[in-house]
Amino acid sequence: MTSEQHPLQDVFQTRQCHQLSTDENSDDKLSIRLSEAMATVLDTDPLELTPLYNAIDPEALDEIFHSSHTNSHPPVEIIFSWHGHAICVRQTGEIRITDEPVVPQLDGEQPSSADFSADPSPIPGAISYEYTAPEDIGTDVVLAIADAVGVDPSDLREQLADRVNPDALTDLFRPKVDGTPRTGGYISFAFQGYFVTVSSDGTITLQSELAQLKHNGGNVLMVGDVPDDVFTTAHSILRGEPNPTQHDLVALLDRSPTALQQYATPAQPTAGTSEILDYHVPVRSAGVSSYPAEQFQNTQITQITGELADLQIALIQGLTRYEYDLENPEMTDFRLYFDSLRPILDGADTDAATFLQPIQRAVSAVGAVGYYLLSGDRTAPWIQELEADFNAVIELQVGTSGPEQRWSLRQTGYTTRWFSLDE
Repeated sequence: MTSEQHPLQDVFQTRQCHQLSTDENSDDKLSIRLSEAMATVLDTDPLELTPLYNAIDPEALDEIFHSSHTNSHPPVEIIFSWHGHAICVRQTGEIRITDEPVVPQLDGEQPSSADFSADPSPIPGAISYEYTAPEDIGTDVVLAIADAVGVDPSDLREQLADRVNPDALTDLFRPKVDGTPRTGGYISFAFQGYFVTVSSDGTITLQSELAQLKHNGGNVLMVGDVPDDVFTTAHSILRGEPNPTQHDLVALLDRSPTALQQYATPAQPTAGTSEILDYHVPVRSAGVSSYPAEQFQNTQITQITGELADLQIALIQGLTRYEYDLENPEMTDFRLYFDSLRPILDGADTDAATFLQPIQRAVSAVGAVGYYLLSGDRTAPWIQELEADFNAVIELQVGTSGPEQRWSLRQTGYTTRWFSLDE
């Protein structure tokens, strides 16, 4: 469940990489700015360079980025080779040129956009398609996404044109007028909750951000101004059916272990294992009773009494212990649950971000997924500030047909439709 850096990602992080930030407000076209950047790296006059046209279509490069979409998540990136140097051009205006002679190949595997950004290497299950209509690659991307999502193309929530110029996408690595192919190029962007990579060799690779989150680990905030029983239902659905490979670490700040047991799992033996950290401030801890072992099969309950810092330490230690069990094939699905962040936010002496960030880093470090429940209106400024530290947000509401949820994914900037909790 841990991930390693990919060679393609590393090549633009080395000392041999020239990073040049260009002026986005400049009247010069991107192709001209790129030529000037390459001339700087090669210490030559731009007029002495071989034509950029030999590597990539300059007009398509100038049109591929929409100036109004510089805040795309993640930014659109283009990678190709020119003058024996691998080049990365980002929508933000940043140009990176390495001293590597070519764009490195990854053991024959098609790279994904995650390789071109700050994300880990691609996870198993990335989907690859061959585009059959090089004269309209945008349509093939839409069809591939619709197939992956399992909907009709007309039902997709996003428009490809909102992410990248479809015509320029087709022309970017189109063969030259004389038929000579342009090879070794890639463009990556986010669309419909997927990282999309289109290569000049005719391949479209899709990687779901949600699948990446579940595989590599991360932190999810569940928020909504809804009754407690809606959170109860959502929490139960998140935990799912008993799973022999699952280990749950649960932080209880607002419920008792008995209440958790009543709604979190069916009335049957637990297939996985659980550890409950039952937190009590000193005033509430008086008279805390023990719990019958048979009521919590495969569950260890530890009572934490004292400051929130004590709970923080116990959670990080619990996560760290799991890191040493990664060789155990029976321990492959690790999840952290906070039953409520409200006591933390209400604590006058505790800054929520200061408390949560070390825990969130530990969750990601061991490849776990953390779920944090918080009752409140997502539009509240203090919640919006808090959610910036989460990889995804599950928003809850009560719709006309019952409780509903929608997911917002941070890296791809994608938000799902509202749908029933039990879908």
